[in-house]
Amino acid sequence: MNKSLDKTKSSQSRLVKLVLTKKPNNKIFCLKEIVLDIEPNVVEHGGTTKLSCSYNLQGEPLYTVKYYRGTHEFYRYTPKEHPSIKKFTFNGANIDLQHSNEHQVVLRDVGFNLSGKFSCEVTTDAPSFSTVTVSKDMLVVVLPTNSPSLSTDKSFYDIGDVLRASCTSPSSRPASKLTFILNNIEVCQTCFRNKTTVGELFESRMFMTLPLFESHFNNSRLTLKCVAKIGDFYHQETEIIFDNAKDPVPEKVTAQNEGVTKIYQKIVFLIPTIICISLIL
Repeated sequence: MNKSLDKTKSSQSRLVKLVLTKKPNNKIFCLKEIVLDIEPNVVEHGGTTKLSCSYNLQGEPLYTVKYYRGTHEFYRYTPKEHPSIKKFTFNGANIDLQHSNEHQVVLRDVGFNLSGKFSCEVTTDAPSFSTVTVSKDMLVVVLPTNSPSLSTDKSFYDIGDVLRASCTSPSSRPASKLTFILNNIEVCQTCFRNKTTVGELFESRMFMTLPLFESHFNNSRLTLKCVAKIGDFYHQETEIIFDNAKDPVPEKVTAQNEGVTKIYQKIVFLIPTIICISLIL
């Protein structure tokens, strides 16, 4: 699997600090068009990401560019100093100096502790000494290695039976959110959930017990799906079809996981008598 999920959801950098300065001619001066991009901003553990900080100095000389993870500075570029580049120790921030400069920082072999807010601070030189800081979030993930595993207690069901199903998604970080879909209708919407770590990862599991009524069937057929999602960048599902011959159609796995892809799904809610238990072990 590609270590960097390059189809990321783009978002605008957020302005958090702005200092306005008057020039000697009393005109107001400020830095313009300060943008921080993180490509990708959702990156797999051990992968590579690039932080790019673009800015318009409006003709003023550059004094320094600083990069922060939270409040911790880990990279600085100061053109008038020698060497012009300085890096500061921060666990998980492995800087590729060969590909880093005044406009970008490349991080390799990223760790989970890098998830969070990154900032770029740009300061002009005398006489203005204007400073602007922009920030953006990054998430370090481990995606499940396979689609969710779905199983049921019986090979066919009739009206009045009780459907018992379990679904397990392989270890990941963050944990997968599991959903049961029965004939295109979400069921088990209010399941109890808890979380237990497996090393640094989480394994998600859900159990369902559902009394079946005539309204659950579509031409005597049941189609049960388990959908695993993480944010808007991971979506995989597994389904089992029980037809009117009372023989299950072999399990079919479908997956939509091409980097960071936003998936919209129309949800129709059903309110049956339902008993659900959901666990994340």
